Amino acid sequence: MRHTPSNALRVMLLKLLGANIKGKIFIGQELFIFDGGRTNLLTIEDSVAIGPNVTILIHSDPFPSPLQKIYPKKASPVHIKRGAWIGAGAIILPGITIGECSIVAAGAVVTKDVPPYTMVAGVPAKVIKGLKKELDKQKENHKIGGDTKMNLDFTFSKY
Repeated sequence: MRHTPSNALRVMLLKLLGANIKGKIFIGQELFIFDGGRTNLLTIEDSVAIGPNVTILIHSDPFPSPLQKIYPKKASPVHIKRGAWIGAGAIILPGITIGECSIVAAGAVVTKDVPPYTMVAGVPAKVIKGLKKELDKQKENHKIGGDTKMNLDFTFSKY
């Protein structure tokens, strides 16, 4: 996805490579996916925003290091759930699920699953705060999305 000029083209290329894209998403410039030919292990749900210079690792292989005897080659799925926001320069390791409406702060290295409605930051990423109360308050104050479900139909720029 490096140097791909528009969001629409970046999303289309990911789909052609086999990624499971569900709904409208935004992918910032310079997304790097290290997948070892297993792009099909990447799932990105509706209303996800991915900032610039994000790295997603699906594949891990220490070859030709002697460490390969201890840490063999593996590929593990990465799942980014509905409404998540991945900040600029974040790194997501293999086998990670980013929960619904969660935020991964810029520069964070995600080594463990991120619970829904949570903000994580740091190296390694740690929970900074829960977002459920803020989202519930916003929903109450602005009557977003009706009684039981929050409306996450974000509008994305055409660039």
